[in-house]
Amino acid sequence: MADLNAPRPLLRLAALLALLTAPPAARAAEPVFPANASVGLVPPPGMTSARTFAGFEHPTGASIVIAEMPPEAYPQLVERFTPETLRTTGFEARGAGEPLAVAGGEGRILRGSQAANGVTYTKWVAIVRGGPGTGLVTVQVPQAADAQVPGLAVEAALRTIGFRAPASLSDQIAALPYTVGDLGGLRPVRVFMGSGLLITDGPKDVDPEGTQALAIVTPSMGQVAVPAGGEDALARKAFLGGLPQIKDITVTREDRSVRDGATVVRLQGTAKDSRSGRPLRVTQTMLFAKTGYLRLLGVAGLDQTRALDGIERVAASLALR
Repeated sequence: MADLNAPRPLLRLAALLALLTAPPAARAAEPVFPANASVGLVPPPGMTSARTFAGFEHPTGASIVIAEMPPEAYPQLVERFTPETLRTTGFEARGAGEPLAVAGGEGRILRGSQAANGVTYTKWVAIVRGGPGTGLVTVQVPQAADAQVPGLAVEAALRTIGFRAPASLSDQIAALPYTVGDLGGLRPVRVFMGSGLLITDGPKDVDPEGTQALAIVTPSMGQVAVPAGGEDALARKAFLGGLPQIKDITVTREDRSVRDGATVVRLQGTAKDSRSGRPLRVTQTMLFAKTGYLRLLGVAGLDQTRALDGIERVAASLALR
């Protein structure tokens, strides 16, 4: 028991020494950051760092996905961060958005549920901003697994969100689960969700008008076994799904080949910009391996032939690690 008659400076020193010598379990846990990420958190018990995306996963299928964006994306996201807007994605919010306190920044959170592929998930969506940038943190837990990953543990994890200085873009690209052998004269803009890569032809990192040609490379999340012969149907479905910024997609060419043991399905077509109606050319290349796939989707204006050729060079150079 402490000596209450001890001089106060000595008491303060004793308290400091007790804190510094306390065993690790007695100290507050530090956020865990996905590889090269600047947004992290203390995951709920039983969740470990994911292998194929930026975030954490649980054997029950529960996941925490962290996507990073520039600081200027935060006000744009906040403006659309409403139950009505997110309902269009299938997310049913329970109540309005609330402030979320995060160390060194600010945030908003929505709670609710979403059904996908016959499974209903309890879901949390949070947007946060700190010094390094903006983060979108999505947590989903199969309702059948609520006992293994309880809501209180998720809420506690979200209150530990923290930030650190981001890795260089070159280091982030080097950590991707695939390689890009040729950028085709285009410029890498950012890595997102730890596994996606955005490439563009132009000086803008953020291009709301959609004037620059771009390519997005994304691998499958987790192991996805595509049955032999089912690659074409999956590729066509993904191609016609496109991006929110394009519409009226029409397939004009389809090729199938084999590269280094992987099945490659290549689609080309035409589309229109959803905002301006500008005609576009769209190209997609998907590499199917035994445990997953890799997809490149490229979009360019009809007059951006050099950029489109560059996108095809990128696609031809992709390889899964």
